[in-house]
Amino acid sequence: MEGTMDAIGNTLEATYKQMVPRRKQQSTSFLNRKCKSCFRRALGLFCRNFVYYCNAFFASLQKATVTRSVDMAASMNAMMEQYLVGSIDIRTHVEGSENDSDAVRIKITVSNRSQLAVQKCDLQLNVSSVERRKPIPFELEVDSRPNFKKDTEKKNDHKEKNPKLVDSMFTLEPGKKYEWTITVEIKRMHQCNGCVEIMFPSIGTGAMLTVSHVFGLYLIHRCKRMWTKSHGIKNCMAVAVSFDGGFLRSFFRVPHDEGIIPGSAFKLSVAGHTIMLPVNKVVGTEVELLVHVVGACFPKEEIVEDVLLELDMYSRFFTERNNPFSKNLEGTCGC
Repeated sequence: MEGTMDAIGNTLEATYKQMVPRRKQQSTSFLNRKCKSCFRRALGLFCRNFVYYCNAFFASLQKATVTRSVDMAASMNAMMEQYLVGSIDIRTHVEGSENDSDAVRIKITVSNRSQLAVQKCDLQLNVSSVERRKPIPFELEVDSRPNFKKDTEKKNDHKEKNPKLVDSMFTLEPGKKYEWTITVEIKRMHQCNGCVEIMFPSIGTGAMLTVSHVFGLYLIHRCKRMWTKSHGIKNCMAVAVSFDGGFLRSFFRVPHDEGIIPGSAFKLSVAGHTIMLPVNKVVGTEVELLVHVVGACFPKEEIVEDVLLELDMYSRFFTERNNPFSKNLEGTCGC
């Protein structure tokens, strides 16, 4: 560095001598020995500061460029994750119990509407209470699943570690739809919510992403539904409720060649408890039913009320769905 400063100083001195007459040079004190040394020191300090600030400027520029690149990559990853999460569609269809048990069948449909394959997916089910959202224990059995090529031992290991797991380590191909059918047995007679979750790692960051779908698991889903032409219940004081006849025929699967008339009855049974709904009278499309609890009593009287409220909810849904003047409804509470 000092050699460079000396060379610069000598060059400046030679240039000065060429431009300024000799007499003036002798009379000028600018280039005497002392001033020449001060000039070189000042020039060296200037050059060092110049180099320092240049280095600082380029370092700051590089840092800003790296920061912008990182922010851009993070933004692109966030957009990609949002795109994938928004492209996964989960739907459920709950089917009523086929026998007098607490089990219900749930059909799960997952669609990948993106143009990318989503790999290393896990599918699981959670059940929680409606009021406090506390987990409710249940038993799960997978009845049918898509034909994935996977390691069976690895899949069983996952199932043993997580009893809520429906399927694991599978790939959702772009534009494809996949279906699972599971049987869920819930020991407690409570209204609850189900939540289907699909988890998969982000393509960019590897962080786990989750797509969830919440649906209702109602008491009426766990009731066996029957219709009988006659019943042996004697007339007595009972609560009367009314429902649409078309809904009752569809919900209780009444044959089309049979009539819903006084003397026939509908039954809802679960775990030894039966709600008998004899037909009292038919007025137009409305059917008036009487409510009787047969056999063992329900653990709580509120359960009977909840079942009737759920039946009314399904009746309203059925009426709106089949009304040509109403908007098309897309529900997930089918039975």
